[in-house]
Amino acid sequence: MKIHSPMDAVELSRIRAIGEKVQQLQKEGRDIVRLQIGEPDFTTPGHIIAAAKAAMDHGQTHYAPNRGLASLREEISRKLLRDNGITADPATEILVTSGCAEGLYLVFMGLVEPGDEVIILEPAYISYLQLARAAHARAVPVHAKEENGWLPDLDELRAAVTPKTKLLVLNTPGNPTGVVYPREVLQQIAALAQEQDFLVLSDEVYEKLIYGGAQHVSIASLDGMKERTITINGFSKAFAMTGWRMGYLAADARLILPMLKVHQYAVASSNIIAQSAAITALQAGESCVEEMRREYARRRQFLLDAFAQIPEISCVAPAGTFYIYPNISGTGLSGTEFADKFLMEAGVATVPGTAFDSFCNSHIRLSYASSMESLQTAVSRLKGMLKK
Repeated sequence: MKIHSPMDAVELSRIRAIGEKVQQLQKEGRDIVRLQIGEPDFTTPGHIIAAAKAAMDHGQTHYAPNRGLASLREEISRKLLRDNGITADPATEILVTSGCAEGLYLVFMGLVEPGDEVIILEPAYISYLQLARAAHARAVPVHAKEENGWLPDLDELRAAVTPKTKLLVLNTPGNPTGVVYPREVLQQIAALAQEQDFLVLSDEVYEKLIYGGAQHVSIASLDGMKERTITINGFSKAFAMTGWRMGYLAADARLILPMLKVHQYAVASSNIIAQSAAITALQAGESCVEEMRREYARRRQFLLDAFAQIPEISCVAPAGTFYIYPNISGTGLSGTEFADKFLMEAGVATVPGTAFDSFCNSHIRLSYASSMESLQTAVSRLKGMLKK
């Protein structure tokens, strides 16, 4: 029997495929340094875990409201106003999701129609392209230049907009490059969105992980942008809560409604125990987040210093996230060849830039959400590999 699926054009995650290859190598006895995945090596802070235990002890084990616990949505609303300058009605303009991944899915399934065009600023997180394909939309990549600090050329961006443009996907701080969009660039993107009447999806999950004096600005806070922006954020990266699957969307009520419909039938409601823990995460302050951020900053600087001593490698310093995206073209290898060699010969798992970028193959992505010992081992193995 032939099976045709609307998902035939969608690829499985290359990052997950690398992870599966790593697991196989480890089963074979190989010692692998895992720098391919963006998962904090920290354990979720104890007060957040305690809140989840307390919720279970008090019988919070039933369905949550479809939109999320009212008390969590109220905390998110306060957070958005305090940290981002975004006013969001907790009753109608916030939707709690099962991680940011579900939030992205809701945007593409709820708001993007077949034949729409979706502008993706590359290098970009892998899900954007695949979800555009899942929605039967046309992905329109616009390449951000390394020599421009991984910011897009605004003239090229304008040229990519057509009457079919429905959505622009913005990720700041950005995965994989670590770029943080300055206010003046966001203002130009906002002006273009209003002039050409398209929506902006702003993925801001790394907003708390910023270095070197960079400042995070939410595009929805700019004049005229709240009604055309869907802001996605969550708890996985800042609070080391990847396994809890807890995120949220903030948007105009008219945009939330179609996404709520998808959410109701796909998920019904997000985990109520994790929602209770998320309330505590927002209420308790961010001293734990800052402690983790300082450690990421230390690891980031270690890698920047190490790469500066390797002539074959150059790197734009990431202003945010916990990724670094070095250019390895000086080795004479493509990003794909280098990542494969680094894994198979040196035992260090990374992701080739082709997972994020359809324009060039001269980079790899490393995550420094790993221990300093792991990073030191990876650098030592890198130097040894390049000497051969």
